[in-house]
Amino acid sequence: MRIWLGIITLLLISITGCQRPDSSDEFVARVGDAYLLQSDLDASLANLASNLDTMQVRGQIIDQWIDIELLYQEALRLRLSNREDIRRRLDESARTVLIEGLISDYHMQADREITPVDVATYYENNREQMRFLEPFVHIRYLSNSSQDSLELARQLLDRAANPDSIFVTLIERFSNSPADALEMNLNYLPETRLFIDQFALSDLLRNTEAGQPPQILQGDSLYHFLQVIARNPAGTIPELPWVETFIREQLTIRFRKQNYTRSVQHLRVEAEFREDIEIR
Repeated sequence: MRIWLGIITLLLISITGCQRPDSSDEFVARVGDAYLLQSDLDASLANLASNLDTMQVRGQIIDQWIDIELLYQEALRLRLSNREDIRRRLDESARTVLIEGLISDYHMQADREITPVDVATYYENNREQMRFLEPFVHIRYLSNSSQDSLELARQLLDRAANPDSIFVTLIERFSNSPADALEMNLNYLPETRLFIDQFALSDLLRNTEAGQPPQILQGDSLYHFLQVIARNPAGTIPELPWVETFIREQLTIRFRKQNYTRSVQHLRVEAEFREDIEIR
């Protein structure tokens, strides 16, 4: 029961009632002048796990939305917002939302295209600080419920003139988790953080040398295809392509911090000019 309530609560967070629905958008429930739209309900249900009963969850979402809306409208009728303790909390919430909104605007103003020159400059200035603190590996990995599929993938990879290029296609064709497999294939990752809940696969990774032919391991419900392309010990300075995504993230953070600092400083200077700031 707790699991169901948790799911319903999370789904309700993203739903707010509107006052007057567009004529093209049907509503599924109404409380006074507030409407729960079909489009909002559909959007929430789309995030459900496939093994859940959609109709059951739908009914519970509607029932809880009605309860919450009734409570909200009753609070308005009783003018609870006039109570000092509640008004203070509302003011604090409004203050927080406004400040967060302004900071978000500052961040958006700072977002710009990060050029290859930006990336290369950051790399050259910080490459020594990017040394691996632990062993990193570059692997090719697939998982599939069919051993024959992975055997075929191994044969196709062995025949390929350009293994790196063909393996992306093999991921799309044979992996039951393409996004994870692609991330592993495109990046150097800390060996100790791979397959931490799959002991046999983790052991195979530790004992596989770089450049060995792909190996296939039978798991509890899946077969695993693993090849180590390269190993880099702790202390290695990564090459630029290995850390380009990380660098772009760091530059985005840097630009946002710089713009935030400039904007706040500008506000402070203007306030001091108006003599709006006083420190005793």
